[in-house]
Amino acid sequence: MLVQQLSRSLSESPLVRTSEDIIIRHFEDVADTRRWVELINLAFKDLNPPMRRWTEADFNLRLMEQPGWSPEDLFLACDQKDQLVGSVSLSFRGSGSDARPAVHLLAVRPQWRRKGVARMLVTTLESAAWARGFREIFLETHAGWHEATRFYAALGYEPARNLTK
Repeated sequence: MLVQQLSRSLSESPLVRTSEDIIIRHFEDVADTRRWVELINLAFKDLNPPMRRWTEADFNLRLMEQPGWSPEDLFLACDQKDQLVGSVSLSFRGSGSDARPAVHLLAVRPQWRRKGVARMLVTTLESAAWARGFREIFLETHAGWHEATRFYAALGYEPARNLTK
């Protein structure tokens, strides 16, 4: 996979965007796990190159069982009927004083794209990182996912320097 590493410096507390149609909340329970897996598989199903399908076991292994992971770090965007329409996870590279926040697994249902959901999720994540004292956010995306790379560039993300896996 050809990975593109991006970062964005934060010079002030990010302005969290809101909407009357969308509620941003944290991960709560097993029902959210099932809904999240469904969202990820739907959001990423038509990518070129493709991303493999996720399972609930993947969710548990790659998120819940990771050291330092917290439900407070998984942001869910729900519509007025409580349908999950988007999600993003705040992950950390490194640990302790070397930890760096990263945008992880940003996903939006296809019918909700270009309606501000992804921007709301990212600004919510950036605000959470700011509140913890971080002033730079990182992310990785596939270089071939042009819609994603254009979106991140529009938010001010640029090629990262000195970022390792």
